[in-house]
Amino acid sequence: MRRWGRYLLAEILPLYFAGLALLLLLLLGGFLLELLADALSRGVPAGLIARYLLYKLPAAAIYGIPLALLFAALLGLSRLVQDSELKAARLLGLGPGQFLGPIVTLGLLVSLVSAVNNELIVPRAEQAALEVQSEILLRSPDALITEGSFFTDALGRSIFIERLEPGGRFSGVTVITPGGSRGPKEMIRAAAGQLDEDAGVWHLEDLHMRVFRDARLVLDFRAASGVLPVQGLSAAASSQGDLALLPLAELLDRIRAGGDQPQPAEYTALHRKFAEPLAATAFAVFALAVALFSFRQGVPLGLVSVMFLTFIYYATWSVAKLLGAQGAIPPWLGGWGPLLLYLVAGLLLLGWSWRR
Repeated sequence: MRRWGRYLLAEILPLYFAGLALLLLLLLGGFLLELLADALSRGVPAGLIARYLLYKLPAAAIYGIPLALLFAALLGLSRLVQDSELKAARLLGLGPGQFLGPIVTLGLLVSLVSAVNNELIVPRAEQAALEVQSEILLRSPDALITEGSFFTDALGRSIFIERLEPGGRFSGVTVITPGGSRGPKEMIRAAAGQLDEDAGVWHLEDLHMRVFRDARLVLDFRAASGVLPVQGLSAAASSQGDLALLPLAELLDRIRAGGDQPQPAEYTALHRKFAEPLAATAFAVFALAVALFSFRQGVPLGLVSVMFLTFIYYATWSVAKLLGAQGAIPPWLGGWGPLLLYLVAGLLLLGWSWRR
């Protein structure tokens, strides 16, 4: 039993680390294209980009750590099926425990590593990544402003300009400071403004400023003029960060502060906090079940099928978390739905294969 367990781990672990490295590269590439394409086109120093990607590595590992196990276990076990090694193991009298034990143990270990990464490493790394991103925007040349478009600055504020005029003049300015799921923190509306390139500020005229706290208006005033520092404009709309990246204590504080108000985004993130690390254990069971089903049916599981089964989780996870955060489905389903899909399918296939 111990020899067979070590043999299974020796088959899966090299594939796991190779798959993890590939997934991390793909996910980091996604972060780069999504957030820094504008900055790259404007000559941002390579060192800052490298630091940003380094700090985003733990966030990429949130998805890469469990997904790599699904890919590696499916591929490794399918190789054992194709070479009749699984058949030989059954003929030698190895039962369910000898198969399930090593695979589930590996899944639990990967789940533990994922949970530690998500809770202890990711929040600090994300904070450092935001600081580097702000530095990148501050060092970047200012973007060309076009009327009728939203821009973000280095402080994450969304800025809208209705009309541009000659000489650096503009009119119809709206500046929104986002506050997450509870709405904006501040909103500034100005009838007109003038750009001061040397000082890096905008001189605004006929100001109307509103300040909100927990979606309630706490300050509303007007002014004839004002100065707004604006640096590092980027032609990309600001977006709310992933609440599941927050530490558990901070996420619980947000939920308690919301009181009796519906908070589908926060509760979905809370369920994801526990479901996403445990997905690795569900993947281990599912991979073994698929391998045994393939063995019983005599249908080999190729690389394309392995990649498809891996992609299905990513697709269902993306849709479920979005629907859960918007309240279209219950938060628990948004968090646990993709995991339950693989776990239930794995248990059904596993039971059918052993009965056969």
